[in-house]
Amino acid sequence: MTVKQFFKSNAFKSLAVLIAIVLVAGVLLAICNDIFFVSDEERFARSIAKIYGAEVETQEVALTDEQKSYNNGRVEEAYLVLDDGNYLLHTTGYGGYSGGSGTVTLWVVIGCETSADGMPTLTGIEKVVYDTNDGQTLISNFSNSYYHYFTSQNEAIAAGGYFTAIKNSSDALNNIVAGASQTSNAMVNAVNTALACFRNVISGGQA
Repeated sequence: MTVKQFFKSNAFKSLAVLIAIVLVAGVLLAICNDIFFVSDEERFARSIAKIYGAEVETQEVALTDEQKSYNNGRVEEAYLVLDDGNYLLHTTGYGGYSGGSGTVTLWVVIGCETSADGMPTLTGIEKVVYDTNDGQTLISNFSNSYYHYFTSQNEAIAAGGYFTAIKNSSDALNNIVAGASQTSNAMVNAVNTALACFRNVISGGQA
């Protein structure tokens, strides 16, 4: 077969069509990638908006490993919400179900106001949002009212209180789901870790 015959053959025509399809598909893919591309920053902002309930601008709070570590939990990350001066902490609570090694990770919005010396002072908890867990088979037992309870005791929290998960306790800061006490313990530890970090690190021990 001569070169001229090859260019006139069905094989060449099929090959040309395939090459054209590949080129067009590549161009369309590149265009779509530009149109629908979401940067890491935008993806993070969208995640925060779902947690916070509104689009807000945040600034990460730099914490050392020591400042992140507590007896019953750990701070994964912390942010100052520039729109209102509140703080958003991502914390993991220890002591959950599964031999005490289970964990629950939450997002906690700490409400605060600025004191006369310019330091943030805790006024309470504005929101608690579930994120993930490790080994907590009864996590579905926790309804929205459980998370909301953390936001309903702000007077005691502002006064320096911490939550507990003690069976049959009538203390106002006790927050426990019957039959899921260990998971409740991990939940409470996550919230208390956020409070401890704010009080001991972010506010300089003033809250």
